[in-house]
Amino acid sequence: MADCKKVEPVKVAGNSYILPAMSNAGLFKGYVIDPGCVSYKDVGRNDIHTVLLTHGHNDHFRHAHEFRERGAKVIASKDDALLVRTPEVNVRGLFSWAKPPIEMITPYFQGNACEIDLYIEDWRDSSVRSVPLPGHTLGQYGFITEDGVFYSGDAVYAPDIWSKYKLPYSIDPDLCRESLLKMKALDFDYVVPGAGKVMTRAEAQTATNHHIAQLDRVDEIILKLIKEPVSTEGLVTLLSNELNLYKSLNNYWLTVVMLKGHLSSLIGRGKAAYRLDNYCMYWYRVA
Repeated sequence: MADCKKVEPVKVAGNSYILPAMSNAGLFKGYVIDPGCVSYKDVGRNDIHTVLLTHGHNDHFRHAHEFRERGAKVIASKDDALLVRTPEVNVRGLFSWAKPPIEMITPYFQGNACEIDLYIEDWRDSSVRSVPLPGHTLGQYGFITEDGVFYSGDAVYAPDIWSKYKLPYSIDPDLCRESLLKMKALDFDYVVPGAGKVMTRAEAQTATNHHIAQLDRVDEIILKLIKEPVSTEGLVTLLSNELNLYKSLNNYWLTVVMLKGHLSSLIGRGKAAYRLDNYCMYWYRVA
């Protein structure tokens, strides 16, 4: 992002640090975590041996290639590795696999490709453990250091972030809920979220509850809006107005993805259904 800027590392606990940015990065011993808005020059250390990526969105891996070019290994999950190796996959996925006009592409998905040296699933270090947290992407992971610091990627939003992001990005709300519930049971002292301030365990518990409540709220709003059959385009408009979402071309496409994720979840739970009428898809609530 244009407003990514150099920041000094802030100790969270022990050897675990946060580099506060538009998308936070982390430092732990010789690891850098999610260098999306933090470059090699920003970190200013020559002892980084490994880059850990929570997931395959560009605001979390944009500068990973800079560390790899200087000898560091880059580690990502099997499911998200392709998104890092070929960022265009994310871009085309938003546009039903066609190539979208550049102005329709969110900056979060535009970025610098980077080869993956090792999959998280095949990596072990007794001082850091990985935790699968799918939902935001299929292959999102979090990392908990021996200091009790949990780098959670975009699995949970701090409550203050919701004033800006009123519709949490997820490709699968059901997986998001499962990951949030899993987080509540994990052993950690602090959470470094992808966006926002460091949270204590108690604050993180509150944040996960709030996040789940917001997912439920979106479901409730959608069910209210489809009391009568509504087309996909009509529902995008109604939902964006209901939530007062920021209006832009690239945010439109993100909203389409998130809406379809919630609709799929509601259909799977028997709360919604659909019909195709003259090549126009309509969605409606099941009484």
